[in-house]
Amino acid sequence: MLPELKSIHKIQLRPGEVLISAGGFEDRVLAIPSILTKESPPEGLAIVLEYLPHDEKNRLDEVVTALRQRCAQVETEKYDLHHPEGFDQILTDRLYSLKACAVCLDISGMSRLAIMIIADVLREMNLPLRIVFAEARDYAPSEEEFESAKKGDEQHLPTSFIHTGIHDVLHVRRLSSVRMQSNATLLIAFDSFNEALCQALINMINPSRFILINGLPPRDELLWREEATKYVHQFLRKEWNIEDDNVPVKTTSTLYYAETYELLTSLYWRFSTEHRIIIAPTGSKMQTLGSYLMRAVHEDVHLEYPAVSGFFGDKYSRGVREIWEIDFGNMGDFISRLRQQEILSHLGLPSNPVNTEID
Repeated sequence: MLPELKSIHKIQLRPGEVLISAGGFEDRVLAIPSILTKESPPEGLAIVLEYLPHDEKNRLDEVVTALRQRCAQVETEKYDLHHPEGFDQILTDRLYSLKACAVCLDISGMSRLAIMIIADVLREMNLPLRIVFAEARDYAPSEEEFESAKKGDEQHLPTSFIHTGIHDVLHVRRLSSVRMQSNATLLIAFDSFNEALCQALINMINPSRFILINGLPPRDELLWREEATKYVHQFLRKEWNIEDDNVPVKTTSTLYYAETYELLTSLYWRFSTEHRIIIAPTGSKMQTLGSYLMRAVHEDVHLEYPAVSGFFGDKYSRGVREIWEIDFGNMGDFISRLRQQEILSHLGLPSNPVNTEID
């Protein structure tokens, strides 16, 4: 049911398709523009998110310049990382004004919350969506940097590796839910190299239960990161006694998003009758995609997002390893089918209503 990731070497925009990208600071923000074919429709359109607050490390101008060599029209749209409320309506209006027939969403350098907002706008508009993603070659920290910080007992500092601190815990109306607010709260978040993300969430939400999902890198040379991120959050796991089902650490792939969707779905059906479920996408971008799909199917799930103050741009990631594509087709129709599949799988109800006459 969930479309597979496909490795690609070029991208051709389809007639009426709008490319949405972001002017971030990583090397990989230029990967998709570099493989966009000049055979794309001459009316090719692109929107590039301009991040606020302004950060001189961001490569907005480079992304715009690269896209203008391949698209007839390239526009920028401001996206405030600390105040994203209202962006969904701005994007909706912009897509209507451009007469967009489909969207190609480049999430390589995109905020996790922005990914979820944009995907949900496309679900509401029922536009065809394909996601493209450039996988970085190297991620910070290196194993040597982590082991050095570990020896110095610095691995829990929020500024140890890639983030400069926590700005606030954010939510937007589009991805919020007020259902079951009187119930106990289950918070689900993801391991990273910044324990402060989860600490900020706990301080804000004060959950009744807390589940952490670790990340399994897809490359052998990166497998050490699974143990490293688990180590960073070891005290949280002990404090919250997170697991009670003989699974010490729940783990999903940092690349194959279907694993995250499937795990979150199983947790939803296990806890949703008695808990208000809050998900915080603090893991990889593909874990974020899996989180969004689960929330799109279950609108009673509430999303919270710990926004960082900034990044150490030279420490985040370097290079490009591989480029991936996922084609969802019409997003609204896809979510409807996914919801119907869950009804069949978990409730055992028929796919079509059965009309019966009752005397």
